[in-house]
Amino acid sequence: MSGRGSLYSLDNKWTALSQTMREKKLGIMALQETHLPPEDVETVHKMYGKRIRLVNSPDPTNASGARGVAIALNRELVDISDVTSHVLVPGRALIVRTKWHNDKYITIMNIYALNDVAANEEFWAAIENALDNPRVPKPDVLLGDFNLVEEAIDRLPMKDSTPGAVEALQSLLGKLHLHDGWRITEPSCCDYTFPQRGSTTRSRLDRIYVSQDVLNRSYEWRIESTNIPTDHRLVSVQLTAAEAPYIGKGTRTEERNPQLMLRNLKDTVRTLARDTLKSRIPKLKAAIKAATKALSSLQNSRSKRGQAPCKTRS
Repeated sequence: MSGRGSLYSLDNKWTALSQTMREKKLGIMALQETHLPPEDVETVHKMYGKRIRLVNSPDPTNASGARGVAIALNRELVDISDVTSHVLVPGRALIVRTKWHNDKYITIMNIYALNDVAANEEFWAAIENALDNPRVPKPDVLLGDFNLVEEAIDRLPMKDSTPGAVEALQSLLGKLHLHDGWRITEPSCCDYTFPQRGSTTRSRLDRIYVSQDVLNRSYEWRIESTNIPTDHRLVSVQLTAAEAPYIGKGTRTEERNPQLMLRNLKDTVRTLARDTLKSRIPKLKAAIKAATKALSSLQNSRSKRGQAPCKTRS
């Protein structure tokens, strides 16, 4: 988000965010660097509460001026009747569990990692320790701004992140059995989520990690720019529930295929044409017969009026 911006300007970030969630049909959006104190969350709910439900974790020392993470739930697409949350690191790591489909739930962890290399490494270790608590649900999805890359290919120009921080992150990912879905889907592609302002440097700092089960039911992994005024690009993925598989255009069957549909259409058109002719032809014949009779009568009448009187001979 790069800050919450003004909540009352005509072009504020929350209007753009609400519009993006509506147009792209995003059920859940993870936000970092929100700078949202509790009173601003109330304002967002008053202004956009018909669509957005925010679960927020502000920075404990400077809620309106630094850090902060939140998860926005699209009420038009997500059942928010049973939402629970756990703050692992205030302003940095937030877990939200919500209904997904029928009696199924999905657990999402949103993170905003630190820039400092040493602090970044400690951050992952702290999260791993926090997840040892049996009361904290394990995430099916881990996403956010990681402020590092796992591979050099995710930077331009190519550059590795500090090994200690990467190893700490990979330890967490291994423990949770999570995978970088975009990289698995696009193994040889280079794309970036953070084009540094005033520089040609680019990085794929923002990522979505998912469990194997979720990965198997994911599609349309994307990195794209949006109309939200921020310096990061949007990473998105579509997920399906096991009981609600993705439904495409369907496959050919003996009962449903283009040739059969065309034949049925021809039969229907032929029947309609035949029925129409049956109802209209007798009426047309009767009209033609009446018109012919009237014309003949008129011609005979004119002929009689124009005939010269007969002459008699003596």
